[in-house]
Amino acid sequence: DVAAKILSFAQHGVRAVVVLSANGAISNVTLRQSATSGGTVTYEGRFEILSLSGSFTVQETGGHRSRTGGLSVSLASPDGRVLGGGIAGLLIACTPIQVVVGTFNTVAEKKKAPKHAAAAAAAHEPASAPPRMTPSFVPAPIAVPPLAHAPISVGMAQNSPPSRGTLSESSGSPMNQGVPAAATPSNSGLSSMPWK
Repeated sequence: DVAAKILSFAQHGVRAVVVLSANGAISNVTLRQSATSGGTVTYEGRFEILSLSGSFTVQETGGHRSRTGGLSVSLASPDGRVLGGGIAGLLIACTPIQVVVGTFNTVAEKKKAPKHAAAAAAAHEPASAPPRMTPSFVPAPIAVPPLAHAPISVGMAQNSPPSRGTLSESSGSPMNQGVPAAATPSNSGLSSMPWK
């Protein structure tokens, strides 16, 4: 259960977890139905993950842990249909799933402020303000394959006719404007390009 794994990761301390992306395939998912109040629908089969996003915040108050947040998913079926919504239950993997998350420690956990500084800060923030978060990054090595060396050549055929395309709003760059109509095959080349 991918959702349960993400939640258990969030509960390894008082922290917030933000799901940035995921890839892999799902065999079973239960989603909330927005059309029906409180209803859910379960899909079974093979579905490729198009996107997985959401967050969990775990807070501890008086020895009791509570979480807020949730996950939403977009999936593609083998016939190309797309489905998705808020995850209301299981999200069972049928292939290995790679999930990219960010974690944030709360400021209160990171360092203890003096009592008078904490009271002054609390006086300037509304009671409904969310807890302040500070990002916590863990560097990870990234393997990038070397680029293949391939010869690159740029040129213009000696006898090719000039382009007579029209400008559109999406092709206003100099690369899409073509050679002016006054150009002839004898003077065509890079020196006659209308560089701006």
